[in-house]
Amino acid sequence: MSYPWLDDVPAIKKTLGLAEYREATKEIPISNLIFLQCECLPDEYQTEVDYVTQLATQDSRICGIVAYFPLESDQALEKLKALTTNKLVKGIRRLEEESISLYGNPRFIAHMELLCQHNLSFDLCVKAHQLLAAVKLVEAAPDVRYMLDHFGKPAIRTNAFSQWKHHITELAKNPRVHCKLSGLVTEADWDRWTVADLQPYVEVVMEHFGPARMAFGGDWPVVTLASDYARWFDTALQLCRGLSPDELTRVFYQNALDFYQIDSYDPHDTI
Repeated sequence: MSYPWLDDVPAIKKTLGLAEYREATKEIPISNLIFLQCECLPDEYQTEVDYVTQLATQDSRICGIVAYFPLESDQALEKLKALTTNKLVKGIRRLEEESISLYGNPRFIAHMELLCQHNLSFDLCVKAHQLLAAVKLVEAAPDVRYMLDHFGKPAIRTNAFSQWKHHITELAKNPRVHCKLSGLVTEADWDRWTVADLQPYVEVVMEHFGPARMAFGGDWPVVTLASDYARWFDTALQLCRGLSPDELTRVFYQNALDFYQIDSYDPHDTI
């Protein structure tokens, strides 16, 4: 598989598989893993899904896949039927595109209904300046289950806040939109970020989404550009230090299982 975007981040342009992940997380009691597509070439998405499905036979914690999928394709229905024969696939993720918006593509929007028909979720992956496109997509297809990745990538290193907060507030109005606690350290100053730099953004999401609609994400290996996994995990716990034990369990465990609907079957019976 090819990942052209890695040319811009040579620090992680290398083989990073199960062995490396296990080493990076060896001090953390991780019980379940959900794989998110890594933006391979579009025509290789099925190969990526097949590869991760094979990994799931080696590590029983892998219980869900959020795949790339060409939802705007004329053959979307036929291709989606083929993809969902793999019961590990619980949703799809597509990055918003520039300069022509994918989230504003009429065919893409029309085909969002297919996700409801197949009980699949959609991971919104946008940068802060693209959040309006995410808001409009949710308004156009409000019945889909959405997960906003990386808090919408707020521009933490430049202290951009007000416009990001406005869009977060709008997204949170739809109860089917959830937010992933991930990606913050790579939007801050990689070498000098502190917990205090991230706290205001977490407070906004806590206020509008609440702990019932927020889920922890490791964002490995991208997170290693600014932090090792253990430090990010500890940071996330600090950012949530005001939560009750039950709320912490939801954010760091149960919410992801509920959102991606992966706790109702044994994946090893369905691969």
